[in-house]
Amino acid sequence: MVFTTVTYVVIGLLSAFCLFYAYLEFRFFRALGTVRKGNSDVEQPPKVSILIAARNEEAGIRETLDSVMQQDYRGFWEVWVADDRSTDSTPKILEEYKAKYPEKFNVLTIKEIPEGASPKKFALSQMIEACNGEILCLTDADCIVKPTWITGIVAEFEPGIELVAGHSYIPTVKGKSSVLICMQAVETLIYRVAGTAGLAMHLPLTSTGNNLAYRKSFFKSVKGFEGVLKIQSGDDDLLMQKLAADRPWAMRYCISESTFVTTNGKETLKELWEQRKRWASKTVYYTPKIVFVLSMVFLFLLMQCVAAALSPFSFTVFAATAITFVIKCAGDLILILRGLRVFRQEHLIKWCIPVEFIHAPFTVLAVIFGVLGRFKWK
Repeated sequence: MVFTTVTYVVIGLLSAFCLFYAYLEFRFFRALGTVRKGNSDVEQPPKVSILIAARNEEAGIRETLDSVMQQDYRGFWEVWVADDRSTDSTPKILEEYKAKYPEKFNVLTIKEIPEGASPKKFALSQMIEACNGEILCLTDADCIVKPTWITGIVAEFEPGIELVAGHSYIPTVKGKSSVLICMQAVETLIYRVAGTAGLAMHLPLTSTGNNLAYRKSFFKSVKGFEGVLKIQSGDDDLLMQKLAADRPWAMRYCISESTFVTTNGKETLKELWEQRKRWASKTVYYTPKIVFVLSMVFLFLLMQCVAAALSPFSFTVFAATAITFVIKCAGDLILILRGLRVFRQEHLIKWCIPVEFIHAPFTVLAVIFGVLGRFKWK
């Protein structure tokens, strides 16, 4: 009797959350069709500051800086790198670039941070206070940007736009990239598609700090990271949430290929696990509306896992699990196919189905452990 009751409850909840998930994907699909490139063309190009927070990045920071220093932007631009207590050769490398580009390259050395403060947020705050740019373009010390990056990003700042979320992706090489890298590339794309569609419908769900830009005046107007400085993750999303609480229409996602940034995937499952938990840890600080939407998605994935666990003991639960899984896969694939075309990554299509089988359990566990604070910071 108890098991029968539990079975009906599980099937009822699974069905209800599945309907919400399908409706959300329908809205996302329609929203993706409305995304367009920006077309800001002011007579006097705004000053731009590129900001990079670095800590022990000797392995790849040269490639990042070489790409950053090749910008074709016609207006004033400069680069600021915060050396956050590095113990490797990162400080020496930064001094080399400062000597090579004395007019454009600036180094801010951080020797200590306030107790409990997020290292990256503190580093960004210090650079923003010191830099000269009207528009701030952020990337990470292990990313590669194109020479057209600033030019393309600035074009998105049409009147009224305060923040632009850029696209970043994990590159894959046919026959050489590992299964883990290829599946990460798909999962990352899913986040980018959701972020793009969300911003198009004024529902800012996610962004990425390795390709993000906003006006310095906006950062000052919301008092920067005040109120979220001690939250370790979220130097991107939590700032976006501040704007969402007041002007959700004042941000947009950039789909111009000239602005796409490449980032490295995690080479081991352990590194990926820690990263996903960090990403999940900040979601509880989003606006109530966003928390509600993300909670409904989480509950759907959770009920999929619960139903799958009960399936061997009930054919009815098994059937409900199979049907909702097929509905999810179909909706995801339709949405991802449009996303693959928008971001020119059609080659990833063959990895979409394998990702579907691990998406729910991996996400559920990452959220639970991330929200509980069970993750390690760099």
